Amino acid sequence: MDNNLKKQLNAWTYNKIKGNPKKFGGDFSNSLIMHEYLIEFYANEKVVQLEPQLMSILSTVSRIKNKLLKKNPNFDYRTKFKVKAEKKTKNHLKNLPTKTAYRS
Repeated sequence: MDNNLKKQLNAWTYNKIKGNPKKFGGDFSNSLIMHEYLIEFYANEKVVQLEPQLMSILSTVSRIKNKLLKKNPNFDYRTKFKVKAEKKTKNHLKNLPTKTAYRS
């Protein structure tokens, strides 16, 4: 996706949220904004008949796929959006052996 399209999508999304924040900024807004995008830019009889619930299902499938690829990196052939190594937290560092443990 080129930068020009990203800028246009960002502006379109911002305007939708600003225009109706209760609808597009709420708990179920992902499916609603995807549905709105399809209707606005790909309006035909079949697209208009799609229900927002379908967009929610598609979002869930995408999140599940990402989680499965994270758990099974041998299936992950993404290059651009590959999961980065997780940052080590302070709790993780507490479980590491101390320098004194190596001095025995």
